[in-house]
Amino acid sequence: ATPAPGPSATPAPGPSATPAAAGGTPGRGRRRESLRPHALTGSGYLLLALLLTARVWPDPTRNIIAGNPNDTALYCWWLAHTAHAVTSLSNPFVTHLANAPEGINALWNTSVLVPGLLLTPVTRVAGPVASYNLLVVLAFSLSAFSAYLFARKLRVRAAAAGVAGLVYGFSPALVAAGTGHLSLALAPAVPLLLGLVVDAVRGTRRPARTGVLLGVGAGLQLLTGEEVLLITAVTAAVGIVLLLASRPEYLRRAGGPLRALAIAFLTCLALAAVPLWIQFFGPLRAHGSPFLANFFKSDPTGLYVPSERQWLATSAQSARAAEFPGGAPEYMNFLGWPLLIVCLCAVVLGFHDLRTRLAGLTGAVLAVLSLGGTLLVNNVETGLRLPWGLVAGLPVFEAALPNRFSLGTALMAGLVLACALDRLPARLGAPGVPAAARFRTAGLPAARFKATGVPATARFRTAGIPAARFRTAGIPAARFRTASIPAAVALAVACVLPLIPRPYAVERSPDVPAFFTTDAVRTLPAGSNVLLLPYPTGLRTTAMAWQTAADFPFSMPGGYFIGPGHDGKAYMGGKKPTATAQLLDGIENNGAAGPVTPAQIARSRADFAELGVRAVVLGPARHLDDLRDTVTSLTGHPPELTGGVYVWHLP
Repeated sequence: ATPAPGPSATPAPGPSATPAAAGGTPGRGRRRESLRPHALTGSGYLLLALLLTARVWPDPTRNIIAGNPNDTALYCWWLAHTAHAVTSLSNPFVTHLANAPEGINALWNTSVLVPGLLLTPVTRVAGPVASYNLLVVLAFSLSAFSAYLFARKLRVRAAAAGVAGLVYGFSPALVAAGTGHLSLALAPAVPLLLGLVVDAVRGTRRPARTGVLLGVGAGLQLLTGEEVLLITAVTAAVGIVLLLASRPEYLRRAGGPLRALAIAFLTCLALAAVPLWIQFFGPLRAHGSPFLANFFKSDPTGLYVPSERQWLATSAQSARAAEFPGGAPEYMNFLGWPLLIVCLCAVVLGFHDLRTRLAGLTGAVLAVLSLGGTLLVNNVETGLRLPWGLVAGLPVFEAALPNRFSLGTALMAGLVLACALDRLPARLGAPGVPAAARFRTAGLPAARFKATGVPATARFRTAGIPAARFRTAGIPAARFRTASIPAAVALAVACVLPLIPRPYAVERSPDVPAFFTTDAVRTLPAGSNVLLLPYPTGLRTTAMAWQTAADFPFSMPGGYFIGPGHDGKAYMGGKKPTATAQLLDGIENNGAAGPVTPAQIARSRADFAELGVRAVVLGPARHLDDLRDTVTSLTGHPPELTGGVYVWHLP
């Protein structure tokens, strides 16, 4: 629409005219004005992330989020390893510092290489626990902000887009992942990469530019967390298929998008070619999944039963959610009845809106995929086959955990809610204005509108423009709020309130004996293989913390990792531990079963020689006396007590 002729069409002077009058640059002022909502929204998300992790910050170098200490210790080990690789100029993709002498393929593990590289200065100065805690805060705030930007790219107004960021960035899916699953919680790439896919489909930028940005983003995400990249790729593929089914005419102009996607693929391949070759063709390559097939999947009742992570969850609901077989870190699909109902109604009533349709249907597809190969209801296996079973055996998909597609479902739910809030003003209209009046706001800067049945002197400026004013005949310079604002606020609160998480509880990271933080550790041969006890496994990670505290002056057998077994399949812990490792691990769990036999002594000395073990170090343990006496029998001489540990030097 165009403004009516006459003096009243001349814009009144206001704050926007000040920079030009003062000799400033109007364009720069407009840019600052446009960035202000982004800055405020991002700051708000950062504040919420700090509140969620508030109990960590009294001592960020020792406090960790409670509930999954072994996985947290694993990520801290990888952060420290990456920093060590950078400063020592060693290979970050394959390491022999654990599972020595065979080693570990970093790409087959959640090694968060890019975040570890970027935070190397923090890790070297403050330690890996501090870096881990900083990344958790950035995971929530950046994921929320990227969802906000994605919604804005879809022409959703700022306030509604802010709600989309809240729903995704602080969703139960991400809050659950924040309990020890750092590579999954670091998920800002999902909406950011999807936004670039939208640019490619729209053709809003040159295909080459969009393709390069998309390829670089995908490559960086591949080196941060491959599972998040897979979730993003599946979400994009589902959305594109639904788009082509809704608008077949897009096929006629697919040349530009296809060029952009091809450039993205080549760019990503160029960036990640070396690590991908090491992962799939290197000496420590594996295949399959180390996890039980069809175990980590969502229960549809989890969509509306909150866990103890949610602030409003009752004790009965928390107890029911605690029975989920995957455990609290995998309970990811909760959305709550209000959001579920609003999403369903918004998709049905707004099906003609392409944004709402694609987001709603894509979210539904991802929710079904998250249920796994067969249906689990109320923690009871029904045996009913589901679509995930069709792809679960394919390469790459075989190593994915289907319940984690709940990340994509949460993002789509946030977008559907944002679109519903964005459309609400047009649905409800404004007080005193006939129902026939409709106002469009998205993408029309400085647009002016006349309302049907209102005298021509009425002028309306869009709600998204600074200093928006509404004047009606007979009410000079009157400002009014549309009736939709209270309704939109109530709707947003009703949907977001059940999702509000409780602040994380914390626990202390493992204590480190003084031996590993003083010059006493130099008594170990530099670069040697040292057996640390209690033996490091996925269920016992204290030795990994000791090694990082010493800054990796030695390697060690064992560890918490995924590696190939004798058959080449991926297993937790790789190949079966030696007989000596099994003996010592059993003593730590249950105590000594009896005196050491000559056969065990001979076997242990052969194992020490095969692994190149030059020393054994025993730190605090459950059955300390039994372990000390057993190792003394195996080595044939007593230990030295130094720095809070027992040390046996081997020839």
